[in-house]
Amino acid sequence: MAGSMNEVIRLLSELNLSDDPKKQLIDLKATLMPLSASRLQGVPENLELNALFDSINSSDGEQVELAVDVLGRLLPLVRAQEVVERFSAELLRGLHHPHEKVRNLVLKQVLLCTEKDEAGIVSVITNRGLLLAVVGCLGDKTLGVVKVSTNILVKICTQNAGLNSVFSNESVTVMQDVMAISDSCRFAVYEFVVQVCLLGDMSLGVVSNSGLLDRLTEEVTTGDVLTQLNALELLTPLALNSSGMALLDQGGVIAKLQYLLSLAERDPMAALLMPGLIKFFGNVGHSRPRQMIEEYSSVVVMVLRLASGSLDFGDSTLQMVAIQTVAHIGSSPEGKFALAKFKTEIEEVLDVLGSKMRVAPTEQRVCALEALVHLFTLEVEYQTEDLTGLLEMWWASVCGMNLEKLVAIARQPFTDIHCPALGLINALANMPWGQRFICREPGLIEYILDRKTESEKPGKEAKWTIVETLVKSPSASSIFTEYHMEQLEKFYRQGPFFVEAQVEVALEEGQN
Repeated sequence: MAGSMNEVIRLLSELNLSDDPKKQLIDLKATLMPLSASRLQGVPENLELNALFDSINSSDGEQVELAVDVLGRLLPLVRAQEVVERFSAELLRGLHHPHEKVRNLVLKQVLLCTEKDEAGIVSVITNRGLLLAVVGCLGDKTLGVVKVSTNILVKICTQNAGLNSVFSNESVTVMQDVMAISDSCRFAVYEFVVQVCLLGDMSLGVVSNSGLLDRLTEEVTTGDVLTQLNALELLTPLALNSSGMALLDQGGVIAKLQYLLSLAERDPMAALLMPGLIKFFGNVGHSRPRQMIEEYSSVVVMVLRLASGSLDFGDSTLQMVAIQTVAHIGSSPEGKFALAKFKTEIEEVLDVLGSKMRVAPTEQRVCALEALVHLFTLEVEYQTEDLTGLLEMWWASVCGMNLEKLVAIARQPFTDIHCPALGLINALANMPWGQRFICREPGLIEYILDRKTESEKPGKEAKWTIVETLVKSPSASSIFTEYHMEQLEKFYRQGPFFVEAQVEVALEEGQN
């Protein structure tokens, strides 16, 4: 062990004097790579690494990669903060290196420094040249470099001093220069900006004052459709944050989005934005359904009309997006009550879902079934009389007052339809009225308990989940017979993949 360590130190010292650094690097790599992490701990922290950094400054790609490989093994042995402070000039030079591996190596060291503690962040932000170079990496041509630089800057922004440094006039100027490089660079900066906004109200305020958030919101209503859709996608997590939503509202962004949605019926260009706009408001409705129905009821009506097909743009994909959005809004108890405010429209949607799950192209059938699972899933702790009663009325719009049509779908052998149908039965099995329907449906309990109908893992798990729901339900024992409960509990204990043992009978041949 000691011999290996001594060899590493010897080779490093010889690298300083070598006229052929590549040969020395090959020997260093060959010596280092077989050593385990524990054995590498024997290397002293005060290693002289300048010659290694110098080896990177070469037009010889093989030499550069060798130096990166060796540094990648040795740098973790030095405290990250010490790396940033001792080798700041070398790190800065590395961030401007044409080889992606060098830039990644440097950024990972800086990231380690910022992740260690507040002192590590201070080390980076007090080195203005290094910080600005990291900001500049948001415009790197390599996605991996952009991702690591984003992680570094977001981590720095968790500290007030770091936040103010990253959004100083000097840093913002660098970001603006990056944004001027290309569309992808501009949106890389926007993505970073949104991540910082989500750190808290102070971060949101600092970013807002920089003017960068205003540029992002302007992208939603200007430029080509693809740019607008990308901007919408970035604004969605901001809209899910109460302070972010308030800021967007105050800035008139939400009003502009509503206006764009209203244009869609008569403006073909505006109609191209419909999927993004629907998803945006759907996410808002999911997180704050009460606000959605009070402030954006016209949007809810449009989404419901699209889902039911009463508003038709001749694009079945758009209807599927609207159906998924309705399901997203209605997946929470508050969302179900919110949708119930639009009685006529939601009943039309439910009727369409009931029809599509039976007769439609496979993709649409799956979409309808999955949407119904979201709409009818209600955990026991939220099962008030009003809410379970509402869902029972909704089911009448889907399939009438029984499960016959749903069971017929569940019995189909196609996994992509069969399993969502079982998932919907499971959602109903969690509510007393659903359990009564299951109990009354001829042969359904026997079908659920029949393992022979399932040959694939998803189907076996789906059936077992239904049984688990019934066994754990506080109301099931008062609805199902004692015999059925015993069978359900036995099935549950045996697990989803239980196989009945085969009894083999050996027949002895008669002796002559």
